[in-house]
Amino acid sequence: MYVAELASWLGWAMFFGSLAVFLGYISLLLVVNLVLVPREERTLEAAFGQAYLMYKKRVPRWLGQANA
Repeated sequence: MYVAELASWLGWAMFFGSLAVFLGYISLLLVVNLVLVPREERTLEAAFGQAYLMYKKRVPRWLGQANA
């Protein structure tokens, strides 16, 4: 969902050629990367422990290849 939301904001910024919308995109990107995702990862690690850590090694956070 985060990827789709960020892609939408970036698309709107490009479509409208708006610096304000691009700054909104940058703000959202920072909040997602620095606040939301780390909080969710801590919650999942607390709930699922080692199984989540193994999953996290196999599956990329965003797009692309996993670290393992």
